[in-house]
Amino acid sequence: MVAIEVWADVRCPWCWIVSRRLLRVAERSHHEVRVRRRSFLLEPAGPETAGKPIAEEAMATWGMSARQWDAKRSLIHSQARSEGLEIALDTALTFDSRPLHRLLKLVAEAGESSPDAAWDAAFAAHFHDNADLNDPAVLKSLAMSWGIDLRQAERAVSGLTHTQAVLADIAEAQRLNITSVPTLIATSGRRLVGNVSTARLDEFLTSEGAEQ
Repeated sequence: MVAIEVWADVRCPWCWIVSRRLLRVAERSHHEVRVRRRSFLLEPAGPETAGKPIAEEAMATWGMSARQWDAKRSLIHSQARSEGLEIALDTALTFDSRPLHRLLKLVAEAGESSPDAAWDAAFAAHFHDNADLNDPAVLKSLAMSWGIDLRQAERAVSGLTHTQAVLADIAEAQRLNITSVPTLIATSGRRLVGNVSTARLDEFLTSEGAEQ
């Protein structure tokens, strides 16, 4: 069995693309692959202005020119389509991902829905549907679609539960010197970072499996 820990933020489009690649490669692997989802926050305190379209934020706050943003968006859209994903990057809204990470921790704990499926649905809500994930009602509705009890969802969204689980992942990421996502780390300590290809993922899992 090959165990892989994946640090990601739902706000990261590369995290969705690489997640899809990893699951596809894992399905055809000769080894059983267990993926553990870990939380990472691109903006630990949340965005300065939540609810703004990402394209607007990129050029107003991140210092990107229109030409730079066009190139970045084109690359992301192209890579996403190769995995069967349609991403509406310009109109996706900035949001504080901490409540959503708490819900994803709740999913993993409750065992009513696959964490992989929940993460995929969270990515889709952000990048495909452009849902307003700043809205607690939207988050609760998403959680209930995963089979999560409404009261449990409300407590996680408000930060009454699962805050420490997210903070523990962040602390572990700091200990391991993880500074960007996606980051994949195997039991051996090998890691892959960023927009890794299907071929590299296949080689990664094969190498890990050969050592078991």
